[in-house]
Amino acid sequence: MRLFLILIFLHLACTPRPVFAQVFDDFHDQSMFQGLIWGGDIGSFTTNSNRQLQLNAANSGSSSVFFMQPNLPTNWECSFWLRLNLSPSSLNFCRFYLFADQNDLLLASNALYLEFGEAGSQDAPKLFGRVNGNDSLLAAGPAGSIAAAFQLFFTFKCYNGAYTLEAKTSMAAASNLWLSGQLPWLPLGPYAGLACVYSNSNTQNFYFDDLYFGTIQEPSMSKILITELMADPEPQQGLPNTEYIELYNSGLQAQQLHGFQLNDAGGSCTLPSYWLQPGCYATLVGTGKGSGFDPTKTIEVAVFPSLNNSGELLSLLDAQGVQTDQVDYKLGWYQDSSKEDGGFSLERCSLEDPCSAAHNWRASEAVLGGSPGLPNSVMDTFADTLAAFLLFAEVRDSNLLALGFSEPMDSSSLAQVDLTFSEELGAYTRIVLPFQQMQNEAQLLLLFEQALPRSKPVGISFSPLSDCWGNQASLNTTFIRLEEPSNGDLVINELLFDPPSNGSDFVEIYNTSNKYLSLKNCSIGNAQASYSLTNPSIAPQEILALCPDTSFLLHFYPIAVATHIKMQTLPYFYNDSGTCVLLYNGNILDQLKYASTWHSPLIEEIEGVSLERLNATGPTQSEQNWFSAAQSIGYASPGAKNSQQIGAQQKGALTLTHPELSPDQDGYHDFLEIQYALPAANMLVQATIYTLSGQLVKQLATNELFGTTGILIWDGSTEYGTLASAGIYILEFKAFSTNPSVFFNRRLSFARCIKH
Repeated sequence: MRLFLILIFLHLACTPRPVFAQVFDDFHDQSMFQGLIWGGDIGSFTTNSNRQLQLNAANSGSSSVFFMQPNLPTNWECSFWLRLNLSPSSLNFCRFYLFADQNDLLLASNALYLEFGEAGSQDAPKLFGRVNGNDSLLAAGPAGSIAAAFQLFFTFKCYNGAYTLEAKTSMAAASNLWLSGQLPWLPLGPYAGLACVYSNSNTQNFYFDDLYFGTIQEPSMSKILITELMADPEPQQGLPNTEYIELYNSGLQAQQLHGFQLNDAGGSCTLPSYWLQPGCYATLVGTGKGSGFDPTKTIEVAVFPSLNNSGELLSLLDAQGVQTDQVDYKLGWYQDSSKEDGGFSLERCSLEDPCSAAHNWRASEAVLGGSPGLPNSVMDTFADTLAAFLLFAEVRDSNLLALGFSEPMDSSSLAQVDLTFSEELGAYTRIVLPFQQMQNEAQLLLLFEQALPRSKPVGISFSPLSDCWGNQASLNTTFIRLEEPSNGDLVINELLFDPPSNGSDFVEIYNTSNKYLSLKNCSIGNAQASYSLTNPSIAPQEILALCPDTSFLLHFYPIAVATHIKMQTLPYFYNDSGTCVLLYNGNILDQLKYASTWHSPLIEEIEGVSLERLNATGPTQSEQNWFSAAQSIGYASPGAKNSQQIGAQQKGALTLTHPELSPDQDGYHDFLEIQYALPAANMLVQATIYTLSGQLVKQLATNELFGTTGILIWDGSTEYGTLASAGIYILEFKAFSTNPSVFFNRRLSFARCIKH
């Protein structure tokens, strides 16, 4: 053993000694040769499964281990955890050497050390100084304070020669001052360490952990952040099938995590000993779950929380119970639906963001699905220079307005900002919420004394407002107190139940009222299953086409209106017959029991053809109120006015925008615009151009199914592709219905002229 000690000493003596301002060891690596290197009787010690240094001697005697002391400033401290699972005595005690001039600590000629244990029942911690082999008692702590087995945290501090020794039972407990005084001298010596004296029955009853030796750790708020979390590790992308949480020390000094608490909806767990250095990461996993992670950066935690896949509130508290970080994550934070189903972690983007919330998190882009213990794959090191904007202004009760922003706002700015309304709304109370405690994504609430007006758009403007980064902007928006739909307010307006093979069904709804309606509790069903509407509202006389594949509607139907098409999961609608029902809180607002036989018999193939409502106020269940969408508009009108729509007094009309045609591409009457209004829906149209002598010039439409209103264009070309010559022409327009009593026929004359 002595030979080994000499070899270690020679190795250290022959190796250039680095200059450290501090050293630490939490034995997390379960090694005495990584990080802080120990020497001495290391064969008499072990690092146990709790990651503590433990005496493990074969027989009674004495053993000591040492390390090289840091390069200390004038003011310094040394802290450690010590457990003696015995009643200390003259045969069983230990010393911690703060300074020693020899690496065989017990034989050092000059030393300063703390002694724990003595004969009798008045055991107290004592401070000794040794000069030229002679020990002198400098101070003694409370009598009997360590007379029985104990485990305590000790901190020895030295300020310009004045010293203190404080003890506490846990990292969260208050410290008790046990020793204080003035050092008469400071011995020289490069060594520090632990020495144990023990009997045969106590060869394993000494424990040591959480060592720190260096500059005084000034009291400061912990700056430990939650920077990554893996809530759903399956399907695996390359990482272990294990939930984990990553921490980062954004402060300027090392932080001991012993006593930190991690809380979730199901409870809390306490972190074990681990020194997390500034700018470094640590990965938390459950006990026995560390395999496959970097062992030097991974902490196994008893009672590790089971992370909710869909999201929950996580909070991290330091040993004193002060919250250091909080994350209320949700599925939407991934910002990538393809990664929400598992295998990818959530990563924090900016570590400097003063108010980190949903905007500062997203799915990992790492090949393995996450980056535990490493800088995040979505790291953003740039400061935010863009001002926030309003996401919503939502009336959530008769007198409560909730406002949400694109990123967390500065709370003091929200409290002081000037608000201006376009209408007189009376007095109100302003409620500013911390960004960690937003109410359904809202950070500012306005509680009015009077109820807000229904279905009345109200403008609101903000004077310059600051986000957490200090970026300012003047914001404005409009809010509306929505109303709940009543019977007759919302109707089914169009239905595609037999889409083309590459398409999807769609349902179009129409607001017949003058009210701004809430769709929050509305749903679309087929009498067997129903799905809640995702669009929040619908304006008066507004049309909304609902479809799970909006791109299909926009590409397949020429007159589809993108602003009135919304993505929506729909139930299955059968191709031959079925039911489409519009519900509010489970009650029927409108219901259509359709059949494929309702389509026009003039259409040979109904695939891709929608049924359109003829009259919004007419009975829904009347077959006479539904017609096939017109061929002229592509057989469906998602988000647009129905092609088959007719008023009660409409009798039919045919007009020309201009009674002349001059197709020379100079911008003056280059084409003939023919406007028609038919007396009935579902009519077949023939439109032909003739000369005055009756010769055929151009067939514009041949038995085509037209909507009730529309426009035809003639560009002046003939059936042979030539340009019609100057002269007078006749337009003959005929429309036929499946009802023999309905017929429409008009003739109009016009001139093909040449300008001089």
